[in-house]
Amino acid sequence: HFFDGYTFDEDYAMKCCQAAVDAGAKGLVLCDTNGGSMPWDVAHITSKVVQTFPQVTVGMHAHNDCGMAVANSLMAAKSGAGMIQGTINGIGERTGNADLCSIV
Repeated sequence: HFFDGYTFDEDYAMKCCQAAVDAGAKGLVLCDTNGGSMPWDVAHITSKVVQTFPQVTVGMHAHNDCGMAVANSLMAAKSGAGMIQGTINGIGERTGNADLCSIV
């Protein structure tokens, strides 16, 4: 729920990331759990997280409720995410996840 949380309260979302990094996290995986984020928002938010936390790998985990999981994953990668999560053919709960066959 990272993208929804960031949209609701950017400061709190970034403080959660900071707490994870301070506790020793090596990566921050940004999740679009509801699958409702738009690619331009994913690009903007991912860029901000990547710039704020250059010492960790930023990842993307997208659900496909609005048909944007592949687009959001590609935008996250273009915005500096170093890890993309997905499944073969996008198989996953509800309407699925990002389709790694399309991404790769």
